[in-house]
Amino acid sequence: MDAAVVAFVVVLYTNVAVLGGRMIGSPVVGGAILAAVAIALIAIPVLFEILVRRRGLVLDKPLLLMLGFLGTLCISTFISRDPRTAGAWLATYLVEGLLVYFLVINAVRSLRTLRRTVWGLLVAAAILASLGAYQEIAHDYSHQFGGLAQRDLTLGLGHEVESNGKLIPTRERVGIANRAAGPIADPNRWAQLLLVILPLAVLRVRDEKSKKLRFAATVCTMLILGGIFLTYSRGGVLALAIVVLCMLGFKTLRWRHVVPAALVGGVLAIIIAPGVLNRLQTVADVPGLLSDRTVSQSDGAVRGRLTEMLAAWHVFLDHPLLGVGPGHFSTYYSMDYMQDPDIAFRRINRPRHAHSLYLELAAETGLLGVAIFTAIVVLVLWRLASVRRRALVMRPDLAPWAAGFWVAIVAYLAAGFFLQLSFQRYFWLFLALAGATVQVLEALLQPGAAAVEERYS
Repeated sequence: MDAAVVAFVVVLYTNVAVLGGRMIGSPVVGGAILAAVAIALIAIPVLFEILVRRRGLVLDKPLLLMLGFLGTLCISTFISRDPRTAGAWLATYLVEGLLVYFLVINAVRSLRTLRRTVWGLLVAAAILASLGAYQEIAHDYSHQFGGLAQRDLTLGLGHEVESNGKLIPTRERVGIANRAAGPIADPNRWAQLLLVILPLAVLRVRDEKSKKLRFAATVCTMLILGGIFLTYSRGGVLALAIVVLCMLGFKTLRWRHVVPAALVGGVLAIIIAPGVLNRLQTVADVPGLLSDRTVSQSDGAVRGRLTEMLAAWHVFLDHPLLGVGPGHFSTYYSMDYMQDPDIAFRRINRPRHAHSLYLELAAETGLLGVAIFTAIVVLVLWRLASVRRRALVMRPDLAPWAAGFWVAIVAYLAAGFFLQLSFQRYFWLFLALAGATVQVLEALLQPGAAAVEERYS
């Protein structure tokens, strides 16, 4: 049964259902069929737990809040300009949000299942990151492994020709083709998804009892970290700093480990992804740009992001209670607001997302939607922190599981400052795994739990 859970989670994370649909010539229909197969796969252990083991149905408080969020989305859809567009976003939430969360918390019922699922994610992330590393080492960006290691080659490779005729990246300027985009064709999003796995990988390095598994976890950690650098994502690197600070706060990392690791990581970044340091320097332009938008040296992408975010903020100010409707900001409102000279830092002549989870959510669902969404996240984080405190007293070996998922969720949220809630299945998947972690740890902290765990392992 564990294999079905691991397979479902790995299929979701690697995006192979969508990629498989493209390969058979029908991205929508083929992807839907493969996704349905994956859902049927995880439904087997769910039914086994409920009908055979008779362990009952799991309906936790975050799931109930998610139903409340669904109600808010329905109201926003009803008053939106285009109910079809809003309805499509709503349908996605039903399948990739509510259904995924429900299935995962009902399928992951034991520490063994949770551990195997985490290892499945670690190995999958490391393999995908290694494909990007191969492209970089071999300078073979056109080989994209069936879409598992995508690169945007539409603007060319950005290479220079050496005397021997071999093409190598110049790296004086980082082109879009130079940025690893994983299986989802978005380098910034790919950095976010690798970041979420990173704290789980680090904790496996520390907490696995087997030397072989600790070594495997170390390899996975290094590949994942290298994969983050190869995305050249400024938001990803800033979120990485937050992840490190959180792990220091939980004492799962120590300064004596972080400082040398940071030095080694900096050297590796210069070697494998030298352009990432130049890109980070552009972040320093933001304060000056906010005080004087005529600063010409500022990065064009930074100007664009500020324009998109301010547009979403002003949409929210004009529609504060319920927003303009799910999926509406980019399609129907972004252009009008981005053309406002009081908002625009850069001229943008096509619809754009807000590039911020929080601002786009506020623009589309208003205060009510943001309040319920925030309540969901805060409740999951609070429950993880609470069960960790109990575990530190009763079962210290269990505490890192709660800490790992706490940091993983924070990693997603930190990167979400610069990314909207597209590919939302990833967010709800990790939130579901966090919810399942709480259920598993709470059960193990009950009297007589060891015997129960042995019975179901």
